[in-house]
Amino acid sequence: MTEQIFFATAPMGVEPLLAAELAELGAAAVQTVRGGITFQGPLELAYRACLWSRTASRVLLPLAEFPAADAETLYAGIHDLPWEDHLAPDGTLSIEFSGSGPGIDHSHYGAQRVKDAIVDRFRARCGQRPGVDPRQPDVRIHARWRNGQATISLDLSGDSLHRRGYREATVTAPLKETLAAALLLKAGWPTIAAAGGPLIDPLCGSGTLVIEAAWMAGDHAPGLLRSHWGFSGWLGHIPALWNRLLTEADERCAVGQTQIPLLLASDHDPKAVRATLINAGRAGVADRVRVERREWAAVKPPLGSPGLVIANPTYGERLGDADDLSALYVQLGDRLKSHFGGWRAALFTGAPELGKRMGLRAHKTNVFYNGPLECRLLQFQVEPQFFVDRNAADRFTRATALEQAVAAGAEGFVNRLRKNLRHLGRWAEREGVSCYRLYDADLPEYAVAIDRYEQWLHVQEYAPPASVDSARAHERLEQVMAVLPAVLEVAVLPAVLEVPPDQVFLKIRQRQKGASQYQKQADQGRFHEVHEGPARLWVNFTDYLDTGLFLDHRPTFSTIGPPGNCCGNRRPGDASSICSATPAPLRFTRRWAAQSARLRLIYQQPIWIGRSAIWN
Repeated sequence: MTEQIFFATAPMGVEPLLAAELAELGAAAVQTVRGGITFQGPLELAYRACLWSRTASRVLLPLAEFPAADAETLYAGIHDLPWEDHLAPDGTLSIEFSGSGPGIDHSHYGAQRVKDAIVDRFRARCGQRPGVDPRQPDVRIHARWRNGQATISLDLSGDSLHRRGYREATVTAPLKETLAAALLLKAGWPTIAAAGGPLIDPLCGSGTLVIEAAWMAGDHAPGLLRSHWGFSGWLGHIPALWNRLLTEADERCAVGQTQIPLLLASDHDPKAVRATLINAGRAGVADRVRVERREWAAVKPPLGSPGLVIANPTYGERLGDADDLSALYVQLGDRLKSHFGGWRAALFTGAPELGKRMGLRAHKTNVFYNGPLECRLLQFQVEPQFFVDRNAADRFTRATALEQAVAAGAEGFVNRLRKNLRHLGRWAEREGVSCYRLYDADLPEYAVAIDRYEQWLHVQEYAPPASVDSARAHERLEQVMAVLPAVLEVAVLPAVLEVPPDQVFLKIRQRQKGASQYQKQADQGRFHEVHEGPARLWVNFTDYLDTGLFLDHRPTFSTIGPPGNCCGNRRPGDASSICSATPAPLRFTRRWAAQSARLRLIYQQPIWIGRSAIWN
């Protein structure tokens, strides 16, 4: 059979795993290039790659590569290709186009020009032209045009290979099947499974990781459930060869089904449990995967040899709340250390700084991309020599961040912050005040306001004017966020500001008009309790920009009557929670006036004295 060159695409970070897969399938001349792997072999090899590769996104058959200086030469080069060898005149096609050049500045128009070149050739030679079917065409064509060079390929896979055919039910932000397989391969699951070790996914979502693990251990071809391929309507397709490969895959699956070790999937969300059960049934492994509704804190290892715990917890980019996530990672680490000694663990996260909250040192870290998000696979050996004292690690991280910020020029800001904390901290302790403004753009180059609510910080950056370099302003903001934990001893801040920690809330203040400052910025509905004299108050750090409470509210709180006069534990905004407390007359003291330039109670506006935002 004739040897040909093929190209398998893969997400960034997956290429080495794909190269190893292709070599194991018998590919020759395997080479990693941008976007995937080139390899050489007969058509049977390409069929095997479509059927058996767990990590490839697509398998392409390059037809031609030629120089194309502009849109007209691109059209001419495509028109000259023998399309009648690949597609019947009454067949259907679809075009995927990437790139740009003179005469083509967006992909839709590029795809249109490629289609025109192909159908014009058919019309001239055959008197009829193929139609366009974007969903399930006979032939799917990939055209790439960059730097004056065009590459035209047939897509043998059809739909992306991550579409295995078993995912019927889903949850928010599911993991692609190809990425899940890559994580399992990198975590060493095939070796663990071959030794009979179990696998546990305590945050199973729609079950992708555990189903891919079952198929991997059971020698189940990942493409076996698919009914349509990119080569199904291609004139070069050899049905007898393909059917032989399908029969071989069925036989291997029947044998491998008996070799699947114990697989446990659990989740606290009943929707996730239901989705996993449905998908495992469609994948044919429902009798091999034990699915339960269970909190992670209640997960226990089965009797027998140790295995692999693998999880894809939410990491704040699309899901979850910072304080919940930090607590989750702490809980994950504690549970592993207390119950899973001797096991291996792998955690896939887009927030590796949260991984540091686990109290375990990762012995391997691998970079993968979940769509556009750069993520890490943190691999752990659950052994005492890898246990980490979180408090000591936090102190070291804070000290290092402080040293780096001072070296970068933030010494003046650090000194001012310490001075303010020393003076205002003594005053706040003496007066029993726990919420106050600590810093308000005291140094013009560090234009932020820092408000303290007991153990929480609310940081607002004043948006820099156009005359200030935005990169320099962002650098100073990063210095502020790095300095705060060391000076104020709050939670360690991540290097990436888009994922704030559970005790620090960052906002950007810009010039507001009218009622815009009162409009919601988020709808998390999360409240934190702070204390002001005899009053307990719910505050919201995330949903509004303006969280300032006027100074004349503080004397009001101090005069709230004895317990029983207020409305209990209802939250703000509850229409049925009108309070009957009658405050005593307001009194302003000289001390209030003296501190008015500095002190401010932070609170969500508007505030309702008579509502359950305040209670005894």
